[in-house]
Amino acid sequence: MSLWEAMALVGTMATILGVFITIYGIINNRTLKAEAQGIREILLRMEQGQSEARREMAEAIERLGQLIVVEGERTREAVRAKP
Repeated sequence: MSLWEAMALVGTMATILGVFITIYGIINNRTLKAEAQGIREILLRMEQGQSEARREMAEAIERLGQLIVVEGERTREAVRAKP
C-alpha cells in the first residue's frame, strides 16, 4: 500500500468517524434538552408548592396571632374580675 492509498484510507476512516460522532452529538443533544425540560417542570412545581406552603404558613401565623390576642384579653378580664 502506497503512502497515498494509506492517506486516503485514513481520511475515509476519519470522515466516517466524524459522521458517527456528529450523529451521536445530535442524539445526545436532543436527549439532554428533553431532560432539561423535565427538570424545569419539576423545579416549577416545587416553586409553586413552596409558594402555597408560604401562603398557608402566613395564614396559620395570622390565626395564631389572633388566638394569642383573644387569650390575652381573656386573661386581662379574669385578672380584673378578681377582687
